[in-house]
Amino acid sequence: MTEKDTRPTLGQDPEADVPELTPTALAPGDVAPPVDPNPRFYRDWRGGVAAAGLLSLVAGAWLIASPFVLAYVAGDSRLNPIVCGALIAFLALIRMGAWRAEWLSLINVGIGIWLFGSGFWLAESPSATWNSWFLGVAVIVLALMSIDATEEGRMEGAPSAGEQLGLR
Repeated sequence: MTEKDTRPTLGQDPEADVPELTPTALAPGDVAPPVDPNPRFYRDWRGGVAAAGLLSLVAGAWLIASPFVLAYVAGDSRLNPIVCGALIAFLALIRMGAWRAEWLSLINVGIGIWLFGSGFWLAESPSATWNSWFLGVAVIVLALMSIDATEEGRMEGAPSAGEQLGLR
């Protein structure tokens, strides 16, 4: 028979009659890292692109309908929000299918900048001006969120680089 190993293992008190594990704060040597009691589960990065695309689609639909709903006056350009809204909605639909084509969102950033600027030049009524300003900023923010979600998805080792929600 082999002799019983009497060396204490890491984390045991060698002076005790019956060696028991000591608290991790007092344990010598390598200690396991602290475990987060509330772990954060990450969504798939494609969900961020889809959400931004869906909201951009809604913004495009509103821009198409806004000259009629807000009753633009004769001096307001009705064609500008309709064309911009159609482009934004079309690009949002394509972007929701082409996950990694972030250049489509860059086009939406350009359209949002144009919309914001057109509120100064092509709008006469306050409703047309505020509509262009607000929707221009919203389109820019949504396009940048979509680009950010794509970039985060491209980073290897990023928590949201395709990890599914849930426990494994």
